[in-house]
Amino acid sequence: MNITKRITAALAAMTLCVSLAACGGNGGGNQADGGKSQTPSEQIAAAIEKLNTANSMSMAMKQDVDMTVKMGEQSQKIAYKIDMDMDMFQKPLKAKGKMSIDMGELGGKQETELYMQDADSEVSVYIGANGQWMKQSADAEGMDLYDIQGAMNLYLDSASDFKEAGSEQVNGTDAKKFTGTIKGDKMEEVLEESGMMSMLDQFGTAGMSEDELKKMVSGLGDMPITVWIGAEGYPVQYEIDMTKMMNSIMDNAMKIAGAAEQGVSMEVSSAKVSMVCSNFGSVTDFEIPAEALNAIDLGA
Repeated sequence: MNITKRITAALAAMTLCVSLAACGGNGGGNQADGGKSQTPSEQIAAAIEKLNTANSMSMAMKQDVDMTVKMGEQSQKIAYKIDMDMDMFQKPLKAKGKMSIDMGELGGKQETELYMQDADSEVSVYIGANGQWMKQSADAEGMDLYDIQGAMNLYLDSASDFKEAGSEQVNGTDAKKFTGTIKGDKMEEVLEESGMMSMLDQFGTAGMSEDELKKMVSGLGDMPITVWIGAEGYPVQYEIDMTKMMNSIMDNAMKIAGAAEQGVSMEVSSAKVSMVCSNFGSVTDFEIPAEALNAIDLGA
């Protein structure tokens, strides 16, 4: 069961990292003609440029993962959920959020608060749980993971074959739906350039060497991505299906951990993330609480 907990923690870290990097954009344009004369890829690019004109936004993320662990003749179904609501300002970076992680039998449920602030080219991240606060800091070179706009731009630049797939209601209004794919040969580049590899090295993969971590995320499959664009031109919802990618990671992680020798295998039946973005340019400012600002810096 130690192997199961270790690899499941790595999976949770990976899906959370992908989620954090999947709501934002970069550029500076608009979608004045409603996309009527643009290709699907051009409409996606215009929506990301439109998003960059809003210095603030809100995000509601839901993540659901279902898997089966087999140990010899026995099997156990495992499901975990992550819900996160976040308000953020882009330049300078400032964010607050609440996150609920339900790991079921592997760790129960945990509620956390999160604040982020960029000051003097350093990002400070404050995390509170059970009345206790801790602080982590990253210098300019370690800020990639928190560059949410740049990360989403990287995602959409790496995706291909976007197709329009009708319209649906998001936040009570009509939104155009587009489907695309991030090919497997692009995924390692996305993980590295978005700063996710650095975060994985710190969160959920303790005991893995750098080489083992790279092997764990090599040979990944394609990752479908769906984007909804609202009437005002903003990307208002994203969905990412990480099932195929996570099964590749599980296979690699099992080999690294020597789990097969102990008769352990894991199969991910579903790993999906949904994010709804709103309040573009209209988030109310907030103060970071004193108990968070006074937390001990773990990196000091």
